[in-house]
Amino acid sequence: MSQFDFPRINFHGSVLLDVPTGNNGKFSPLKIYNQDAALPYTPPRVYIISSLVSTVQSKGFTVKLDSDSPYENYNQYVDIDTISNENYEKWAIHHLGKSGLDDKFIPLYEIIPLDGEGPQPMLIDAMVQPSYWNYFGDLSVYVEDIRITGIQVPDGHGNVSTYTPGNSSGCPAGLAQLLGESFSFHTDFFNPNSKTSAMFCDVDSIGDTCTQMFYSKAGIYDSTSGQKKTFFTGVPCKSAFTWLSLCKTLNYNNGLLMPMSGGTYFESTITLDSNKVDSALQQDWNQYAGENVDKLSMKILLHRVYEVRNPDYSKMPTKPIGNNRTSVKKNPARVAFSGSLCPFKEGVDMTTHNVGRILKNGIKNNPTINYSNIDAPQPLGYNVPLTFPKTVQLPPAFVHVNPTDKVISLDIINTICEYGKGFGPYSDYGGITSIPPFLSWENYDFGLLYLFFVPDDGSPGIKIGQIDHTNDYNVETFLARGGVMDFPIPSGVSDFSKGRFGLYTSSYSELLIEDDYLLLSDQQGSYAEQGQAASEGYKSDGPDRGPVLIRCFYRGKPLQGSVDGKVRNGNTNELSDFTFYDGVPFEFGALEPGCTQYVLGVTPEQYNEPGSPAEGLYFAANGYSVINRVLAKKAYLEKYLDKSEPLTWDVLYDEILSNYHSVLPIMNAILPFDSGSWSDPSTMGFMLNLVTPEAWGNYMYMPVTRELSKNQQALLVLWAKQKMGVTQ
Repeated sequence: MSQFDFPRINFHGSVLLDVPTGNNGKFSPLKIYNQDAALPYTPPRVYIISSLVSTVQSKGFTVKLDSDSPYENYNQYVDIDTISNENYEKWAIHHLGKSGLDDKFIPLYEIIPLDGEGPQPMLIDAMVQPSYWNYFGDLSVYVEDIRITGIQVPDGHGNVSTYTPGNSSGCPAGLAQLLGESFSFHTDFFNPNSKTSAMFCDVDSIGDTCTQMFYSKAGIYDSTSGQKKTFFTGVPCKSAFTWLSLCKTLNYNNGLLMPMSGGTYFESTITLDSNKVDSALQQDWNQYAGENVDKLSMKILLHRVYEVRNPDYSKMPTKPIGNNRTSVKKNPARVAFSGSLCPFKEGVDMTTHNVGRILKNGIKNNPTINYSNIDAPQPLGYNVPLTFPKTVQLPPAFVHVNPTDKVISLDIINTICEYGKGFGPYSDYGGITSIPPFLSWENYDFGLLYLFFVPDDGSPGIKIGQIDHTNDYNVETFLARGGVMDFPIPSGVSDFSKGRFGLYTSSYSELLIEDDYLLLSDQQGSYAEQGQAASEGYKSDGPDRGPVLIRCFYRGKPLQGSVDGKVRNGNTNELSDFTFYDGVPFEFGALEPGCTQYVLGVTPEQYNEPGSPAEGLYFAANGYSVINRVLAKKAYLEKYLDKSEPLTWDVLYDEILSNYHSVLPIMNAILPFDSGSWSDPSTMGFMLNLVTPEAWGNYMYMPVTRELSKNQQALLVLWAKQKMGVTQ
């Protein structure tokens, strides 16, 4: 995909992320979910390091050995054996030691460091809630209000015009009618009770290496004139986040609040419904694209993540919010979605990534931030406001050279930091680490910035253009432009492959410099079955299996030939040699279940394990990975599938449903986890439609988390057919 093509339709607005937080592994010594088996630990566990074993035993606790743990110094644990399936929910929504169910473990919580190895705070001091801040989330991505902020078109001579809702004179009519209108993922935009068609889903259920977004519908609609007009609808492909920033929001940039400080890209391709595209809009699209437009590239920046932390679940609201119409306790995050919609060019664009040239902020060039005029939030239970690091690690920017329109474009939508201004009231149910929401936002002023092209031959750099906060990247102008700055191609340069682009400060200090190589895959976030051969392929965006292909670009163009690099296994940190070429298949072992992050790179800074916190921030912002989930085979389930032994409710619950009862309890609110509810023939018939392979890429797929192995899925289908009286 490409956010650089014309015409650009830029948007910004508010979205509710109703993510469930019961299995996110926030508190590392406390383990409630076994990702390898895709089942909860029943009872939950507290892991301890070797040096504390004798101390823990001296307090009367039984220490057990986890022979499957990959960590030699972190493979022993204590069962919180007073917690069962029956009382798990009550325990989960309280702080440790406050539910009345685990009192005898308070002496244990008081001596276990929060991160499993470091010093204070201990589990008990840190006010740990197993459920974290939104236990009953339904995985939905619900658009509250996203509006079209700008339309951009080129004149063919290197200039780009930006039209806004208050300044549309001269904008082509088909495009102008979109200004100020609504962009949404709702299944039926004009129905006030419409649900969303967008869902979050982690490949890595207890980490933060790969969050996916599945959508079944996207469109722009008339929400101002009352005509109920649809300008277009289409179906986006799955997208997975990339280029994670940990400092997009400067006054969230504190360890207490992370990842609220973050920003990240989600990029997708929307296949348009040809019967649902406004004719005038289609005409303008085709004219500027120079071809019939039947797909759109969609770039989303997720940022301004506001969460109410350490909530008091007894005070949490239960009224319907967004997509969640049940009576459960609700605390979704409110975030901003900003980005662009552009024509997709078949054979040129990727479906889930841009193919621009990547500019990176090196560790030595991290900018210093002046916080003198930036409001610092004060957590509810703290006596002083938060403090922030003086320097920040900026995520990449992207450059694209467009010879047809004679334009060079610079995408800095996630690179430029922002900050909140003024405070609203604290939440009525927030805890000690909760902060008030901001009332407005502004982009940080980095001063005058220059884009240069630096030739390989050592000749002087060529100035492409400059931007400043007042005219170009103040927040209003920035969002109208979709965070993309455009410059005419200067005369005198005919070959941009013989040099690198760089972004410089007003003192001509290097802020970002181009990395020659960009490694990407449209199959980031893939699934395999334990024991399968690579030739069987992997699932990524739909029911079909296929290879994971690595696209390799050198200075914005597909790599000609090959280049030697390495791959690091994120679980073992082992490096292996790898020869990259454009379209090279990437195969990985599937002998053991679990999730693995494979880190790709041509140069050592791309694939080496971070050796310091600073290197860790650099890697998170600038690295690229392929994430694979191997689903446990569970061969012992064959005895039920071949009917050697009867499939009972207890087996179904223990092997599948207990997982969702513990870590996705919204399912229990919708369809209670009891044998009666799960024996109703009509309900089971409805469920069968959601577990078919054809539904895998749909937002309604069961399970939404997509973590059931082939055998587990077959067990669920067998149960449903038995209750429907279907013989096989």
